Amino acid sequence: MLDGRFHQHGERYAGTVSRDDFLSTGCEQVMRTQTLRTAGTTRAAVTINDVADAAGVGRQTVSNVLNGTGRVGAAARERVLRAVAELGYQPHHGARSLRTRRTMQLGYLMTEIQLEPGNLIMMQFLQSLVAAAARHHYRVVIAHDADSREAIRRLIASRTVDAFVLSDLQPGDPRTELLCELGVPFACFGRTSPGLPQYWVDFDNAGAVAAAVHHVLGQGYSRPGYVGYASDSYWDIAREAGFRAGLASHGVPGDGAGVLQVDDDPTAAARIRSFISSARPDAVLTGSDKIAQVIYDVAAELNLRIGRDLAVTGFDGSIRAELLHPRLTTVAIPVDDIARHVVGRALRQLDQGPDSEPGEIVPTHLRPAASTSPDSQ
Repeated sequence: MLDGRFHQHGERYAGTVSRDDFLSTGCEQVMRTQTLRTAGTTRAAVTINDVADAAGVGRQTVSNVLNGTGRVGAAARERVLRAVAELGYQPHHGARSLRTRRTMQLGYLMTEIQLEPGNLIMMQFLQSLVAAAARHHYRVVIAHDADSREAIRRLIASRTVDAFVLSDLQPGDPRTELLCELGVPFACFGRTSPGLPQYWVDFDNAGAVAAAVHHVLGQGYSRPGYVGYASDSYWDIAREAGFRAGLASHGVPGDGAGVLQVDDDPTAAARIRSFISSARPDAVLTGSDKIAQVIYDVAAELNLRIGRDLAVTGFDGSIRAELLHPRLTTVAIPVDDIARHVVGRALRQLDQGPDSEPGEIVPTHLRPAASTSPDSQ
């Protein structure tokens, strides 16, 4: 039993609260009948029902707004948020966790490539994921194991997390197949296979590079080439296809000045140097900011000025693009938006069960800078 002897900051709550009442109501009904005596004044605790009455909506609508779940119209959402602010309502999330038996934790499985120090964009996504989860009063538990399926089973068996977030997906990804088999909620940054539930959020890789081609040609460059990773990953394949599609939309035949695929290793610089020296592009679009940085180094060796002699674009929008000089024009991956949508998709399954909704595409934007300006130097 929780009784009237409980004190906080020298004040006293009246009444007796049973454990069952505490768990079944999250303290909301109990707190509605109690008063906080402070400095000779009496103030009733604000409840979710008070917010619902003030906003003119149902209790479930208030819950959906606060948890970022369900579908709530913009006008109703605004009324709820205004009522929360005006009334000073504070949900009791600890009691909600006890009531629902949730851990209030999301599991995030990191792959080998995400552990590499140079993978800056995935570090930014992880930061965005932690922030997005925190807005729903969730924490993120990071797991890494050579056998990702074993890591999933271990977290499920220990009841450590309520749902999973995945990234760096490939077709037939064993992690998504196992989670579907076990019936555990999950959501992904990246696309699941067609035969699986489409609990994913992604962006248009091909369209983003095509937009970069449009920008470069509009700046007056006429011989663009492309350098990307030699990879089976769908995003690398799509980015190279987007380069060709962008050229075609402007009537540029074939591959322009050419296409080069490199590995993420020390041989990349020599191959890029040979490509630029022989094909002589006046612009090089790339599949990552990391490749763009290598091109900056090669251009310096060849006495080419970035922007005036050779335009360069990146892809990621990582902090690396801000540190290069001149600043790099890059496709900015909207990691904040992606993390917010991924967390929302996972929590929606916890609240409402499995859904049959399609995957979500969030827009990207090109961030122009001096690396594609002929007058930059």
